[in-house]
Amino acid sequence: MFLPFSNGSLAEGLLRNRGRLRHALASYHAGRLRRTLALFLEDKWRPSSTRAVSDYRISLTSWRPRLPDLPLVLLTLLNQTLRPREIVVWLTATDHAAIAEPIRARFTAFGVRFEICADLKCHTKWLPILEEGHRAPFVICDDDIVYPRNWFGALVAEDRPDAYVGAKCHRITLDPKGLIRPYSEWEKQIGPGGPPSHRVFITGVGGAVIHPERIAAEFRDRKGLMESCPRADDIWLKLAHMAAGVPCAKTRYRFPCLELPDTDQTGLAVSNVDRGGNDRQMIAQLNHFGLKYLIVSFNH
Repeated sequence: MFLPFSNGSLAEGLLRNRGRLRHALASYHAGRLRRTLALFLEDKWRPSSTRAVSDYRISLTSWRPRLPDLPLVLLTLLNQTLRPREIVVWLTATDHAAIAEPIRARFTAFGVRFEICADLKCHTKWLPILEEGHRAPFVICDDDIVYPRNWFGALVAEDRPDAYVGAKCHRITLDPKGLIRPYSEWEKQIGPGGPPSHRVFITGVGGAVIHPERIAAEFRDRKGLMESCPRADDIWLKLAHMAAGVPCAKTRYRFPCLELPDTDQTGLAVSNVDRGGNDRQMIAQLNHFGLKYLIVSFNH
């Protein structure tokens, strides 16, 4: 019922642009997911049974424009070949109330936990679960992606003690003076291979594994993150791991990134990438932390 191509460079290549083919594929899979959702709510369809259950949780958030499609994404997360221990969805009180009780009840019966929390923008996907006191590693993901069935298992299988790992990554490029080039000039969607590096930049859209002990107290400070980086959790988590001396690594998994139709118009790509928001927030963060983390060598 989901992506016929769960992995592979061909699928990854086909989905690199935002053209008609990409939109057609997204519309096709959204239609199938909506039909499956109707069956799921009537108890006429259930996620594929598997005895393989991971110790890792999945944590994500959503907001009002995305709520109609959130159940579709949750279906793809429930139907993984390796089941997560739990799926936690963090919502403001208003957004939580906007999801119909029968939908919440149905997903809750299959291991999804809907929690009410403060509005921390994109940081809601990772900070509240840390504040709950969880010490075990967990996976973060986005609320607008059709996740292939083997995505979760492939991601946690490559978790490692010496790196922050993710399935979709860019490479930071430097100018001749060794300064970071604008985000628009980075090497996008790099392939697997190579050792962990501080120049690898993980994007949350493909999922990433968070180890709570790597996120220092100063990076959990709500006031600081909302003042300097309210709309770019990818950058905030990148600097948190740099501060901890933990490089990033791209998994061997080639993530076929497919957003649900039109969700890119309500997401962070418009402000962060198309309008230069990532550059502004990177500068804001470096100013906020007094440039002290630039001691990290980007040549590694």
